[in-house]
Amino acid sequence: MSNKLYKTITLVMLVMAMLGFSLISNDLWSSKVDAEEVKNVITVNGRGSITAKPDIAYVSMGVDTIGSTANQTQKKNAAVMNKLIKTLKNMGIDKDDIKTTDYNIYTEQDYDKNTKKNAITGYQVSNTMEVTVRDVNNVGNVIDKAGEAGANKMYNIRFAISDDSSYYQQALNIATKNAESKAKAIAKGLGVDIIGPVKVTEQSTGGPVLYKNLDGKMMPKEAAADTSVFSGELEVKAEITIGYSY
Repeated sequence: MSNKLYKTITLVMLVMAMLGFSLISNDLWSSKVDAEEVKNVITVNGRGSITAKPDIAYVSMGVDTIGSTANQTQKKNAAVMNKLIKTLKNMGIDKDDIKTTDYNIYTEQDYDKNTKKNAITGYQVSNTMEVTVRDVNNVGNVIDKAGEAGANKMYNIRFAISDDSSYYQQALNIATKNAESKAKAIAKGLGVDIIGPVKVTEQSTGGPVLYKNLDGKMMPKEAAADTSVFSGELEVKAEITIGYSY
């Protein structure tokens, strides 16, 4: 290898080494700066809420029947359920808004003291469905008509907002302002000035749902009264965590 070529290779290697050291030094300096910036951060939680009227309701209802045989009891239950579903459809409830949620067949048993065994005395069929009511003002009427059609059990009513995105954005805006006011108050106490947000984390709280209990048997047709159900208002909440540099 010539002396000239040897010097050229050595020079190239030296330049590459210096470049590598420079890059490492820059990374270390950048990390040091980032670490220093992270230290000067005020982290706060902001909360916001807004009330809105629900526009949809979910009513759980069903039919319990008792009979001497399983087949007989199933047929009896099916007949009442078909009448109930027909009534709901005649009220404007779409078939896609009627969903079966539970179906069970139970045995009725008595303990025989002589044989010391349980004897089957009959059968009970329980059929439950969830009905979506898209007019919350019609919930009470749906309950009454369902009772007249043969529904003999009612469960919780759930009121909700079908699309709460616009309400949530408003609540999120309130939460952001709430976080900013907290950060400014803390900064004032520390004697420093807020520069701006460096990290924002949204804490999802889920859609609002209001439950009303309707446990118990339905009244017989001749004793039925108009059912009043008030949906009230729902609270849409938002929570956010923001880190402010100072």
